[in-house]
Amino acid sequence: MMLDYMDYISRAFEQSTNWNRDNSYANITATTSALIDFSVPSAFEFQVSNASTPFTFNTMRVSTRNVFNGSLTYLYTDADNLEKIVSDSGSIDLQNVTETYRYFQPFYNNHKLAAPTDGKTVGKSLYYGRMFYPNSNLEAMLIKTLDPHKQLKIKWLSTFDDFNILTCYWQRDTGRDSQEVIFSTNDLLCGYRFLHNFIGKPSKMKNSLYNNSSLSLGAELWLGLITLSPGCSTTLRYCTHAPNTGRPLTLTLKWNPIFGNLSSSYSAKTSSNTTVCAKYDFNLYSIDSNLSFGVELWRRGNSAKAMSQYQDVSQTFGKDENLMYHHLVPDLSQEQASPQTRKDLVEKQQLLNDLTTAFSSSLRKIDREKTMIEEFQNNLHHANFTSVWKLSTSLRDANLKVLWEGKFKGFLISAGAEVSKASPLLQSSSSEKLPSYLSKFGVQLQYST
Repeated sequence: MMLDYMDYISRAFEQSTNWNRDNSYANITATTSALIDFSVPSAFEFQVSNASTPFTFNTMRVSTRNVFNGSLTYLYTDADNLEKIVSDSGSIDLQNVTETYRYFQPFYNNHKLAAPTDGKTVGKSLYYGRMFYPNSNLEAMLIKTLDPHKQLKIKWLSTFDDFNILTCYWQRDTGRDSQEVIFSTNDLLCGYRFLHNFIGKPSKMKNSLYNNSSLSLGAELWLGLITLSPGCSTTLRYCTHAPNTGRPLTLTLKWNPIFGNLSSSYSAKTSSNTTVCAKYDFNLYSIDSNLSFGVELWRRGNSAKAMSQYQDVSQTFGKDENLMYHHLVPDLSQEQASPQTRKDLVEKQQLLNDLTTAFSSSLRKIDREKTMIEEFQNNLHHANFTSVWKLSTSLRDANLKVLWEGKFKGFLISAGAEVSKASPLLQSSSSEKLPSYLSKFGVQLQYST
């Protein structure tokens, strides 16, 4: 479904504090989840939200799921420039509130990290509280930035029958590495997540000279101190672009050695309006397998947006700074050294300049690939998308999920349904074909000012 208003504000807080939520093991397969494992509303739900001040936000939600229920939510943050990031439901960019294909820029060792070092984002906080009715359950969250590369997140859940869960997350993100330490009072669960981004180098076997790919390897370890129940998994993610079209694609491989689950996925933007994904699951112990497919179809409006809430890809770095490795070579002539050493450095710099001239045709090809990739992404980010269709199916589960998300008269609307086959236990004879039925159907409306 579409992001809740408070989830949207939380991501705006991360954008304001320059926290990259995609550089985390918890979101390493976010693209596959958005295209195949998306949820479908199962009831009628209405949300109305308001930004009463640039620092306070509130939401009221009502739903008819089983019984009439709802919740009241309040959020406060002292982050800067949120009024420039947060938009109302009538003017918001649909891609900002829809879980869709995630872009991952490669990490370069010579690039400065996106997080500023002037201390403006240090100590920023977010306070979130939610009360459910009629069961009177409470939910709370605190996010505190400790320094440009560290933050603390605390979540708390309290129910009417005195069931309380407190979960703490200590997160560290340096750009190249991401670490997360988790502790929960539920079963005294302890966890550790780690993600490492490898710095790629041009290969003689690659047809593309412009290396805009990203290779990431991560793992997670879990242990319940009361039951001594372990858990672990490891995932490999590779993101790149087609050199001829600039369209991105992502491949992932996930393995759980304890349960023997092996999962691989392939996701690609076949055009700026279409995304496809395929996932294959296999269990090494039971030999069970499953093949799933997902597709997104975006619909554009009549005109492009005047301004985009995303930065242009070409403006992510300075105009004089390039993403290409042959431009990341330092200026050796500027190094502080003795006269003799400086003379040697100048000779080495001259040799580098001569090599650049000798391979000018190859460098022009790199520039063309770089321009094509940036033009595709800029065209996508500035597109005036008004709606999106999502479809997903699984061969083993024999189901079909359909979801439509869009904007209408200032409202954000999510409407979807899921068709599944009846349980084999209801089959009267082996030759009888299992019937299909509508297992889920619902509509979600959101309005914010």
